[in-house]
Amino acid sequence: MKNGSEDILNRDNVFCCLKLLRDHLSQSQQNHINVDSGSLLKLQDLNQRLSNFTSDINETSSSLDKNKQIKDLSIAAKNDQNLRSIESLRDTLVFSDGDAESQLMFVGEAPGYEEEKNKKPFVGPSGQLLDKIISAMGLQRCEIYITNIVKYRPKIGDGRQGHSNRKPNNDEMKSSIKYLLQEINIIRPKLIIALGGTATKGLLNLDNPISNLRGKIHQVDNMNAIVTYHPSFLLRSKNPNSDKRLVWEDMLLAMEFLDMKISEKQRNYFK
Repeated sequence: MKNGSEDILNRDNVFCCLKLLRDHLSQSQQNHINVDSGSLLKLQDLNQRLSNFTSDINETSSSLDKNKQIKDLSIAAKNDQNLRSIESLRDTLVFSDGDAESQLMFVGEAPGYEEEKNKKPFVGPSGQLLDKIISAMGLQRCEIYITNIVKYRPKIGDGRQGHSNRKPNNDEMKSSIKYLLQEINIIRPKLIIALGGTATKGLLNLDNPISNLRGKIHQVDNMNAIVTYHPSFLLRSKNPNSDKRLVWEDMLLAMEFLDMKISEKQRNYFK
């Protein structure tokens, strides 16, 4: 298989030859050439390959553009003095992780100790469980876009809190929500999954219990979203199997909404 640079060089040579042919026809005042059937088939195949190449270039450009926008947005959050001046938040930015082209976005509340340490959302125990959920859906973490409403770890007291974490308060979420909304505008996911009551309230302005909100598609501000329990809820659950089934039913709903293939084995998890 040719490497990328060789492919680009070959395509450049083709374009150069076609340009020379066009110039030759123009100078000789000819507007057509005679070709045999074999050459015509080759030209048609070339046209299709060039069309596919243009499509690939456009898709790659779109992906690169989204990634750049997310990168620029993370820099803006890091340099946001109003956000940095909130004394109840710590100093290490934890922005997002995953595929900017994904149709599916998971939204949590705020980073904790492990997330702050690794500068990635959902990498602690809750994140490891989320990875298992994503894998059970037949996906990989790198195929999903994962983020939080608040981009800095909330302080407890003077910030010397060790491994202890807390949920962000309303003011912290209100100060940070603009970045999440811009992420959504860039990614344009087909579906958002809000993890837990805090994320549900902060993003969707829904303050009902998760038990009353889960199991259906919510449409809020042109967003399609479902809500489910936060992975940390499952980790401390007294009825882990039944609660895992509830979360899994929400994932099945998401998979159906995204037209993903669902096997009988997947449908019967935790029953």
